[in-house]
Amino acid sequence: MIKKLLKLTDIIRDIKVNLTEEDILEKLYDRFRWPTQYPWGQPSVEAINEDDTKNQDFFLEDNYINSKKCIEYYEGGYTLVLSNIGYTNKDTAKIQTILNKHFNKPINCNFYFGKGNKSVSFKKHNHPYSVIVKNIYGESSWIINGEKIKLNKQNTLFFNKNTNHEVTAIKDKKLSMTLNLH
Repeated sequence: MIKKLLKLTDIIRDIKVNLTEEDILEKLYDRFRWPTQYPWGQPSVEAINEDDTKNQDFFLEDNYINSKKCIEYYEGGYTLVLSNIGYTNKDTAKIQTILNKHFNKPINCNFYFGKGNKSVSFKKHNHPYSVIVKNIYGESSWIINGEKIKLNKQNTLFFNKNTNHEVTAIKDKKLSMTLNLH
């Protein structure tokens, strides 16, 4: 199984994802794309606080995003987690399609979009599923099972389920795509 996941990681590494900060900010202005949560209960956008908690303080009473307030969180240095983003553009759609076909079911893909001034990601944690991280732009420093790793350009990381990991720093602006292989 690990060999197949590593091969899948190599395939994803070779797919160039063309997205910029401006592209993601533009997507956030499509406020009806971002409900407080999707019908299956997953939040669409969350900000990671400095204390490792999450918040959605930028949603309106109609349960859709206040785009301007959300972007202010990003501009203020908080990392945003944007969920269910597999079909953001043709490049991410290619990855989403490969994953869905490989696993014969929909695979959740998220963006981590941040500058690293106030929050970078969650403190050391692990998941009961394997993960592939596809860096789109920027650079981040990771610790995976105690090993320090830099992720930049269009590189990918793979870690198996129950692997301790955390992002410790973001250099400038960064966008990465996390593929949760349930």
